[in-house]
Amino acid sequence: MLRAFTLRTLRRRDAWLAAGRGAGSWSWLATIERVLLPTVILALSWRFRPGDPLGLHAAFPWIWLGPWLVAVRYGAAAGVVGAGLYAAFWRLGPRLFGVPMVAAFPSEFFLGGVLVTLVLGEFGSVMLRRESLQRALAVDLGARLERTKRRLFIVKESLAALEQELIDRPVTLRDALLDLRRIFAFSIGKPPRPGAHAQRPLPDPDAFLLLLSQSCRLLEAGVYVLEPRRGRGRAAVAAHWRLGHALGQDLPAFDAGHPLIQRALQTREAVHVAQERASDAGQSVWVFAAPLRLGEKGEADALLAVHSMPFMSFEEQNLQRLQVLCASYLDFSLLESGVAEFRAAWEQAPIGLQQEWAQLSRLHLQSRLRSYCAVWKGADWLGPEELSEFSANQPLNSSTWTFGGETTSVVLVVLLPLYSAAALAQYRRDMLELLRQIATRDNWPQLDALSLEVMQVQGVEGLGQLRGMVESVLESSVTEAPPAEPRPRPGEVR
Repeated sequence: MLRAFTLRTLRRRDAWLAAGRGAGSWSWLATIERVLLPTVILALSWRFRPGDPLGLHAAFPWIWLGPWLVAVRYGAAAGVVGAGLYAAFWRLGPRLFGVPMVAAFPSEFFLGGVLVTLVLGEFGSVMLRRESLQRALAVDLGARLERTKRRLFIVKESLAALEQELIDRPVTLRDALLDLRRIFAFSIGKPPRPGAHAQRPLPDPDAFLLLLSQSCRLLEAGVYVLEPRRGRGRAAVAAHWRLGHALGQDLPAFDAGHPLIQRALQTREAVHVAQERASDAGQSVWVFAAPLRLGEKGEADALLAVHSMPFMSFEEQNLQRLQVLCASYLDFSLLESGVAEFRAAWEQAPIGLQQEWAQLSRLHLQSRLRSYCAVWKGADWLGPEELSEFSANQPLNSSTWTFGGETTSVVLVVLLPLYSAAALAQYRRDMLELLRQIATRDNWPQLDALSLEVMQVQGVEGLGQLRGMVESVLESSVTEAPPAEPRPRPGEVR
């Protein structure tokens, strides 16, 4: 009982702190701190100096420590609030509290205090902006690192010999991921299921559950969706978990307070009973849980809960496969948030390009972190091998897409995330040097026909501009350019 009480207390404390932090700097806890700190210091000064609570005749203006600390922590505007509080106390103190005050307004006292508050507030604002920028950068880099780690695991398992697999395993991880990509592709543009969240529907959960049953041998599982709170006052209905999609018929009642479910909701990661930290679940009715979608504040609002699996399915490779598939599903649902307007601007664009463009545009809008798009045109003189070599030598953190080919010109689109002006200039130099090496090696002097256009990744208009650029190149190559005779390869005689 004591342990359960302690856990509930810690959960309530974390929820209170999270609500205090809020989505921005003007959360309720920060607002209380802005007013409370100058008030406490004023009360202490009044306690120790009843005749001069503002410290007008003190050797040092200790009373100003409240607004100064608030200005350093929250900015100049928050510090000026404390100065206004002191001015109101000087004006209303004699009437309301009978505090003796000087008759003339201490303009020099308040002017000096406000000036120091403004100076300290500028330093505080700079530090807040830098902290916000570093936090956004760390979140984006952390997400990219997690995706890279999962890709490395996929490569590692794909290289394993087929005879090492279990006899009853129906498909490999590679086949399961290909099926998952087909599910994602077919779910785009598909009308949401009645009762689903209209703005952020899950990508075909029924097909996803069927894939898990075939690939990871699940017997009974369910996808639970958090219904938001409705109504106000006494008529308000608290948020609750609803079974949206089910695999099997004998699913137990969902309990959000279950240790396994609770840990998956808190960590926003996949959890199974074979893990050491999840062993306190005991004889659990749930053996696996993983978030499938995150809300606007980062909380899990869609969850996969597995009730039963065959005993042989609890081996490490199968659990890792299940974790990778759920993490891929979660990544796709995160990347799909806010992509609708970008997809409407260019419906024929690859899904990865639409998602990357939307994510980088959102990052630029929130944190002013710039990303660029490099468009290589006129690369017809490059053969398939040379084009693959050129694409493979793009920066590691970039993403590339090729448009056209055979009957049209080839356009190579490269997204360069989080690039500065110096890094962009270095990219130009490195790529041009690589093209010179390819042209010199293959004795092809058409390097001048290749052109590079760079545009900033910013908003729906930018994606529409990229669409017009690519389509103009492809259309002009079909309607205007005569069919070019194939060029001889080095050493070939015609």
